[in-house]
Amino acid sequence: MNKIETIGKDYLIDSLDPDVRIEVREKRPKGKRKFSEENTVLLCHGRLAPGPVAFDLSVPGYSWMDYIASRGFNVFTMSVRGFGRSSRPAGMDKDPIGKRPLVRGKTAMRDIEAVVRFICERNGIGRVKLLGRSWSTTTTAAFAAANPARVSRLVLYAPYYAYDNPERAARFENPYKPGSWNPKNGSWIWTTEKDLYTRWWGHISGSAHRRWRDTKLVHAYWKEFLATDPEGAKRKSPAVQTPNGSLADLYDRVRNKPLYDASKIRCPVLLIFGDQDGAANPVEAWDLFQKLTSSRGKRYVVMGEGTHFMEFEHRREEFLAQVQDFLET
Repeated sequence: MNKIETIGKDYLIDSLDPDVRIEVREKRPKGKRKFSEENTVLLCHGRLAPGPVAFDLSVPGYSWMDYIASRGFNVFTMSVRGFGRSSRPAGMDKDPIGKRPLVRGKTAMRDIEAVVRFICERNGIGRVKLLGRSWSTTTTAAFAAANPARVSRLVLYAPYYAYDNPERAARFENPYKPGSWNPKNGSWIWTTEKDLYTRWWGHISGSAHRRWRDTKLVHAYWKEFLATDPEGAKRKSPAVQTPNGSLADLYDRVRNKPLYDASKIRCPVLLIFGDQDGAANPVEAWDLFQKLTSSRGKRYVVMGEGTHFMEFEHRREEFLAQVQDFLET
């Protein structure tokens, strides 16, 4: 296929709540301005990097947004409040210890709804295609379950839902009050470069690291991630501040308390993840697939030699093609 030039634009739009602004990035083929429901998609981020970093990395050839836009799509991404250039909850300027976790999944859903409304009004359409990765596989799916008329297709990359994992739950639990969130976890958290490296590299076993992934991508990702938090960049150990709501959602998830009822999703759904994913797992994913009883045209794809970051790894072209095929079907 011939190389198609893409162009982009950034916005700050109103959320559904007063004084909350949401960062939105748009990419589209240069010269194309009219788009239908069939070629409009919103990409939603996980618990660390905001949308423009996660999906539009500036390293040539590694922008997922450009990949989709070059195939004729109007593609959008966003940053949930507390991430990127979106508004930060007031609690993020206070000591986090002992406070309730900020930006839970239900709050993120409201920001997704605001962005879907913005996209639909901008393009004069009634529905969009949604892609969630990691944490946002729960929030996008919950949105699709609550708003079936607004979502035509749903991609869940590294899908979460709910399952029993007492050992993992214990990491977040109050030792003096079993069954409840430990207030010492706090309302928000700092993520350092070391933390990011541990998360990125920890999923690859043995000596496959350099064969599967180029180190320069991790450096570029961290640089662009850190640039979203100018104050955090000034710290002695530079770090990015992010809300802890996603971890509180994880705590519910590993106690088999899902955010939504999967049977209420009616659109086609793609579940896709790598066989070396250290966060998503086949027990949870397969259970979700079975509970998508109302989905018209669901798919389940597991890719070999892939982790939680397949879009940056050596099988990325195959991975992106699998997702694109589903979006275009």
